[in-house]
Amino acid sequence: MEKLGSRFRIAPSYTLLWLAAAALVAPSCSDGGPTTPACEAPSTQCDGVCVDASVDPNNCGACGTTCSSGETCSAGVCVAGCEDGQAACGGECVDLDTEEAHCGSCDAACEDGETCVAGECQAAGCPQGQAECGGECVSTASNPDHCGECDRACDEGQTCEAGACNDGECSEGLTNCDRACVDTTVDEQHCGGCGQACAAGQTCEAGECEDGCEPGLTACGEACVDVQTDGEHCGACDEACGALQVCQAGACACTVSPGQDLGSTVPQFVNSSTIGAPSTYSPSCVATSANERIFSFTAATAGVYSFDTSNSGYNTVVALLDAAGCSELACNADPGAARVTRDLGANQTVYVVVDGADGETGAFELEITRASAPSCPAGELTSSVPQTITGSTAGRPNSVRPTVTTECPSSSTAPDAGYSFTAPVAGDYVFDTLGSSFDTVLHIHDATCGGRQLACNDDTRVEQSEVTVTLAAGQTVVAVVDGSGTRSGAFTLNVRRAVPPLTCDGSGACGDDRSGCLGCALDGNCRDEFDTCVDDDACVNYVDCYVVCETDACRQGCSTRNPAGAALFGALETCMYCDECPIDCAGERDITCP
Repeated sequence: MEKLGSRFRIAPSYTLLWLAAAALVAPSCSDGGPTTPACEAPSTQCDGVCVDASVDPNNCGACGTTCSSGETCSAGVCVAGCEDGQAACGGECVDLDTEEAHCGSCDAACEDGETCVAGECQAAGCPQGQAECGGECVSTASNPDHCGECDRACDEGQTCEAGACNDGECSEGLTNCDRACVDTTVDEQHCGGCGQACAAGQTCEAGECEDGCEPGLTACGEACVDVQTDGEHCGACDEACGALQVCQAGACACTVSPGQDLGSTVPQFVNSSTIGAPSTYSPSCVATSANERIFSFTAATAGVYSFDTSNSGYNTVVALLDAAGCSELACNADPGAARVTRDLGANQTVYVVVDGADGETGAFELEITRASAPSCPAGELTSSVPQTITGSTAGRPNSVRPTVTTECPSSSTAPDAGYSFTAPVAGDYVFDTLGSSFDTVLHIHDATCGGRQLACNDDTRVEQSEVTVTLAAGQTVVAVVDGSGTRSGAFTLNVRRAVPPLTCDGSGACGDDRSGCLGCALDGNCRDEFDTCVDDDACVNYVDCYVVCETDACRQGCSTRNPAGAALFGALETCMYCDECPIDCAGERDITCP
């Protein structure tokens, strides 16, 4: 039986006793008052903050010594300006064209995975035709220091052309620009002549720098493309369509064409033959396909639908495709028993492909039925936040597979449970499975179980899952609790509004569970790790073992005998001392931060 309730919180008195027992705050000779953060050389403490006075322009050589505008702090002395092409940012001279922490201007940092090219942050990777070498995007086709590949430098006097070092002059039509053989009619770094670089966003056409692309076109890498129709850049740069898709109106559309629309009637029987039919699609569940018939079907109401060809005259293969994007939803090639089932939302259209195994063709019968009420979503959450629901995925169907992403590197085949949630107001919402009994995968879908995947996460630090999604007021999503691989079990699904993370470090005191940086961390960004530990018997048993030890060998024995508990406790320590309080609690704990 599933139970709704508010998020479990530990009473402050118990928190204090538990933390004291766990020895989270290292013993010291202090009287319990505010502690002074220990700064590691070459840093020194200025107003409770550890700074490097050798380069800090606000504390140059000594606390409070501020360098004038245009000066930098070098070796503890304010010095004038930077070299041409560089700018002073935070006590150092940087190249604003390539420095990812100061891209285009001081403190304008690029996002993780982005590079700074010509003063602009670009998505992961370099523009088409360039490669990242030593933090810079270069053309390995002509760069003599990276000719053909990064760090393969040409000998003195040689030129680089088409990725190869040559002893002679550049080929006809190319110009030698500092040993790089380039076409000055199109090269944006040498447009019309060596060293004549185009500005950010410009392209080089016929030796002239042109402002961007023509109306209706978008610059993607070095090419101007129509993102409304370009299959490699559909809707936006680098958003490529699949092999069975075309780009229409900025969206990838399916090219598979059904020969007959079956409407929405269930149950229904379709008798036909694949003899003489075309062969345009190859189902994934069979090595060699044959001719096929393709039908469209639209579910009138949400439910689990069955598509069965087992009563056919040959070994059929049946596949189900998403009509909107051509992705294969299900496939079965069991000899004499080809049948697939799928959760479909109301008014969802799919393409049913009836094919043959190993080139077989013949007469077939396709039976379509609504087998049951939808298995996804399994329930509906209220719009109140925060809230928690508990349940189990054991014995449930595998109704929704997550789309493979960096955060979810493999598609789960485990049982799952999905719950719809409607945002009461616009904002960021956090969904997590902390407190679950197994290794979870959590994925969020827009509107329905089969809707577009908005987010997915396999493991956080404690092998549970957490995602944050931005929702509009009244927007409905389905949160699917899944398992890693084939795992299943009892789960906890928590939903809450995201709040700006607390900044705990810099208070000047490491503190304890109710004060200083540690108190701030436990009340904020480390609360999930703490709740997970105290709710887990393995973690509590590890603490019980740890606190009675007086030697390192004894403590190591606790970890060896109870690695799961040690891992959860270590996650809490890492969050507090490494993530949240590295300055205020420096030296307070013998812990190696990642």
